[in-house]
Amino acid sequence: MPTTRAQTAALTLAGVVAATVFTSSCGASHNDSGSDKGRQVATQAMPLPDAKIRSTWPKAEVEQGLAKGMRLPLEDYMLAYADVVDVENARDVVRQQCMQRLNFKFTPEPSGLRPASAYDSMNMKRRYGITDRTEAAAHGFALPQAGTEDDTASEDAELAREDSESSVPGWDQAMNETCIPEANAKVGILYETDLAGDLASASYDATAKQTSVKNAVATWSSCMAGDGHQVKSLDDTEGRFAKPQLSGLKPGRAEVSMATDDIDCKQTSRLVSTWYTAETAYQLKQIASHKHELTAERNRNKKLIEKTRAVLTARR
Repeated sequence: MPTTRAQTAALTLAGVVAATVFTSSCGASHNDSGSDKGRQVATQAMPLPDAKIRSTWPKAEVEQGLAKGMRLPLEDYMLAYADVVDVENARDVVRQQCMQRLNFKFTPEPSGLRPASAYDSMNMKRRYGITDRTEAAAHGFALPQAGTEDDTASEDAELAREDSESSVPGWDQAMNETCIPEANAKVGILYETDLAGDLASASYDATAKQTSVKNAVATWSSCMAGDGHQVKSLDDTEGRFAKPQLSGLKPGRAEVSMATDDIDCKQTSRLVSTWYTAETAYQLKQIASHKHELTAERNRNKKLIEKTRAVLTARR
């Protein structure tokens, strides 16, 4: 199955609570504290990802493997990974400045500090399962940027800081009633609509039932059986090794064997190219049927990016 919007957000914004409409519930009081009115809170400005960090972000198109150069039509209507990160950071900049103005501390971890695994919600590199043999030989079915113990410690520290800051009386009220609305007005709301993502999910499900794709999957399954792997669907393979490995640990021999055989059989059966061809045709029809709505959504996204850049430019 393709990566869902929630999964993509978790991968691309690991460790960051992206509060678009609501902030996390921390059980803080909503009553204003009179003793805090004269208090001046000094907050260090949130650092933004520099050029070195941005160079680690995923490229716009798949650069190697069976999906190399593949780009589905609906991707033209989707936000790029860099834009998503910039929007999240711009919203946090506004919220931080707003909270400081109200004498509250808010120090979010910037989005985009950790390498992402997916370019956008289409996740072309793994839309039809793993497609890069080099990565499969090194990581099995796991993502090259799988979570590490250091990431876990960092996320725990981030959550502890959030709890500490939001436990101050009046913090939640200030964030929800003033600063989130201010971020909505100055930047906008990420994925206020996501027709392109919804259509992409529908195109995957619909083409999975097409004869050409079903035949390719059957041929792939037969090939896998010849290599000693009894699997009927793409989910059957990755499901055997669902737990992400820790960075620095090599996958087991059985996982590497199945992963590399998976890709070899996809190449023999032409599964990836067949499915990609089917989805390309299907999405072109979707775009023709929803041209007005998709164009409107893309225009809203353009305005979102314009506001984002204005906030980040003023911040630098």
